[in-house]
Amino acid sequence: MANELMDKLMSDMELDNVVGGAGYAYFMKRKDGKYDIVSATDKLTPAQGKGILAGKPPASLGIVKSIKTHFHVGIQADKLDAVKQKLNKIYNGCTFQDI
Repeated sequence: MANELMDKLMSDMELDNVVGGAGYAYFMKRKDGKYDIVSATDKLTPAQGKGILAGKPPASLGIVKSIKTHFHVGIQADKLDAVKQKLNKIYNGCTFQDI
């Protein structure tokens, strides 16, 4: 009986697809004080985030096609709160990390 119930539970990925999921955003501070940001529909490693910001193709970084990424460069520090609010709205919740 317990195994039967466990088989019917949704995986985290299935649950994310049903409720809209959450996003991940990675912030990299530049020497000029501005920020470059990469956001994704799934968790990335810091190296993958830096690679995207460096212009490398996602496939070369081991990022599968089902993971959608977007990047924003040259964001002023005083605009970060607005960017975070927008990312939370877009992804229906977002996890932020400095890289």
